[in-house]
Amino acid sequence: MTVGSAAAALLLAGCTGAQEETDETTATSEASEATLSIIEPASGTTVEGNVVTLDIEGSGVEIVKADGDTSGRTGHYHVFIDRDPVAPGEVIGREAGIVHTTEDPIVLPGLSVGRHRLAVVYGDGTHQRLGDALDETNVEVKGPSIDATAPATVAEGQPVIVEVELVGFSLAKADGDTSGRTGHLHVFVDRPPTPAGQPIPVEPSIIHSAATSIEVPGLDTGEHALWVVAGDGTHVPLAPAVMDKVTVTVTT
Repeated sequence: MTVGSAAAALLLAGCTGAQEETDETTATSEASEATLSIIEPASGTTVEGNVVTLDIEGSGVEIVKADGDTSGRTGHYHVFIDRDPVAPGEVIGREAGIVHTTEDPIVLPGLSVGRHRLAVVYGDGTHQRLGDALDETNVEVKGPSIDATAPATVAEGQPVIVEVELVGFSLAKADGDTSGRTGHLHVFVDRPPTPAGQPIPVEPSIIHSAATSIEVPGLDTGEHALWVVAGDGTHVPLAPAVMDKVTVTVTT
């Protein structure tokens, strides 16, 4: 390599490094200017049922699904439930107590009876916390409540077993009771729950059960969303809502 070409290579490397540093600085600057606020519920709010809906207001970040973008201009929401958010720049894991979502408002089902701290931050397209924008609220969940659990993965051809714990609600077959104290469970497979006030239909993708252990058979390979919804004796969802959501991946 000649002296001239070596010098050119060094200059090019320096320019590339400078450009990367400039891009990183720009992304950091843009993220630092982002804002994020929880409009509702106000801290100290009491919530009937076990579903909390967060109304979010923010600026400086376009909300999109995780797509790998690290420019600082796009990202999505992360809700930390009863735990401290990670520091800016750290990766936000997919684990219990952390919700990744692009929804606004953000629906948080499956909360237990009691007090909960809910903190919201931005994450970029690689799930790294974006900037230091943060807001949080505290709510008191009164119940009734249900807590659904299922294996994170199951082998193709095997059923998914959903286990449900209940507080303030007794299981019974559909007997016409509309008091809200008794009822049965409904598992919605890869479809949103029936809206409040509307009867839950009997269809192949909805399982009606008066048991706390529910078998979901015949799922194809891939990721599946299972909503577990408490309904009264007339197959109408309890109001306020009592429900939870689990995600299961079926592997080959």
